[in-house]
Amino acid sequence: MAGLFFSKRTKRGHGAVRKVERKSKAVSQHWVLLKKIIIGVLLVGVLGLLGINSKTLIEDINQQRIRYVMIEGNLSNVTEDDIKSTVFDFINQSMVAVDLPAVKLALEQNAWINSVNLRRKWPDILIIDVTEEVAIARWGEKDLLNQEAALFSPPVILAQQNLASLSGPEGSEKMVMQQYQVFNQVLSPTNLRIKSLHVNSRGAWFLQLNNEVRLVIGSVQPIERLQRFATVFGRIFADQI
Repeated sequence: MAGLFFSKRTKRGHGAVRKVERKSKAVSQHWVLLKKIIIGVLLVGVLGLLGINSKTLIEDINQQRIRYVMIEGNLSNVTEDDIKSTVFDFINQSMVAVDLPAVKLALEQNAWINSVNLRRKWPDILIIDVTEEVAIARWGEKDLLNQEAALFSPPVILAQQNLASLSGPEGSEKMVMQQYQVFNQVLSPTNLRIKSLHVNSRGAWFLQLNNEVRLVIGSVQPIERLQRFATVFGRIFADQI
């Protein structure tokens, strides 16, 4: 009997649980449906407002003109007038319509400009970040070398006449620049600097120092030969030159 009673109570208990579960599910379903309705009403309202104002908003954005140009970067050989004159024809457009790649390309035609980064700052500012070329040495009569041993050719290089003059066969710019730096390190204990450096097609090196001494160190072990010169220079030649 005890077992039967227990069994009946258990069955009645399950029945009650099922009724509660059905009621809970029904309530949950109603809440879910109600939430969907509320969200739907709100969404329709928002879309309605956007529908009313979207055309005006788009027109306002498209008509927003560039009012200010901010120039960033350390400028030595490029003037603000150079930049303004280049971008003038481009900025007479809306913030959206301005062709940033075209502006960048136009600015980088200036030989003294290494790279340009452009960005918009809403609502009406165009920011131009300029990185100038850094001239490390002259190459030949008309060109300059930057820190990456890349050639660039400004219209005038009179202000760079104090830089060392490097030269060599076509395509040898990077190699000559590297050797120029190594040779200067070798000479640093003597307080001498290279005024000009040339390598011919056979790999022979010719140097002129800032004390006007000319050295021909050839193509065989040029660094070792220059080291021997640096060693004996202070002992023997310094007082004679």
